[in-house]
Amino acid sequence: MTNDHGPSSLSPDSAYSDASIYVDAEAAPRVVARLRDSLGLEDNGAELTVGPVRVEDEPNDYATGRRAHPSDFLQWPTVLECEAADGAPAEVVQAVTALLEALCRGGFKAVAACDFEDELPARGGIDRYPCPAPAPDGGAVSSGTGTWWKNLMSPGKRKGRNL
Repeated sequence: MTNDHGPSSLSPDSAYSDASIYVDAEAAPRVVARLRDSLGLEDNGAELTVGPVRVEDEPNDYATGRRAHPSDFLQWPTVLECEAADGAPAEVVQAVTALLEALCRGGFKAVAACDFEDELPARGGIDRYPCPAPAPDGGAVSSGTGTWWKNLMSPGKRKGRNL
């Protein structure tokens, strides 16, 4: 696609323009520093640039302050917000893959949430963490596993069920 940004620019509504990587670590600056070292990147302050992807660390607004269930990545305390304005989709996938693999090698639990999860290793990392078992009666997820599993079901499927 050709536009004012050059021949390989992504549109802002492209499925590859952004991704969020949830990390089970309290200290976001430490995560960024470890990524910088692991990937051999220059120190550009709080931001990282990996290929066409700009990465900023953010506190997770959905973190509850208590230890989240190992599979409840939406409550992990750190989120790495990844934005790509340029580059081909394959380059964005490669950059996010590099981030996930570096986090994993560094001992961090990490899961990517994006429109291209299926193109990432372990479906963005989610396959590395087992899903909670359903209740024995085939109903809702058993207690103690967090609420996000229930919210993944579309509202139409939830109608008429007590979750």
